[in-house]
Amino acid sequence: MIRFSLSKIQNNAPYEIELTGSSFRFVTENNIHYSISFSKEDIVLGGTETYQFIIQKVDTERSGHDSKVQQTILSIIYEFFRLNENVLLYICDTSDGREAARNRLFISWFEKDATPGRFTIKTAKANIEGEVLYTAIIVENSHPNIKKILQDFNEQKEALEK
Repeated sequence: MIRFSLSKIQNNAPYEIELTGSSFRFVTENNIHYSISFSKEDIVLGGTETYQFIIQKVDTERSGHDSKVQQTILSIIYEFFRLNENVLLYICDTSDGREAARNRLFISWFEKDATPGRFTIKTAKANIEGEVLYTAIIVENSHPNIKKILQDFNEQKEALEK
């Protein structure tokens, strides 16, 4: 079970967030709707539960760069790690062929804006049935099982890349 404090997220997020069922939802200034959710995975890394982090842009129209989206999503992620000692798994959506761009954008958020030295991010790229899949795990550097988590991820990465 994942724990969150919605008020803590609200204090740090520029957009108003609503919790609907198990999803965090917000609407941008340009009226673009986003849904953020977490799904428990069967994958256990280093004896630690893994949760897939899902970002869904509900609207289909393209939107320009909005740094407030990044800040809002990072606020949710920070709260996840503040109250949960788990691993986040990110898998880029492949529905429109823009998965490589999504992967670069998501990773850049952490490289530019995350607290320096707080997280380790490991990425993997696999070709499954002709489709390129970009994935990443995010784990806090203070996690007591970080070495085993990274070792397990690297083993799974090597198996996928064969």
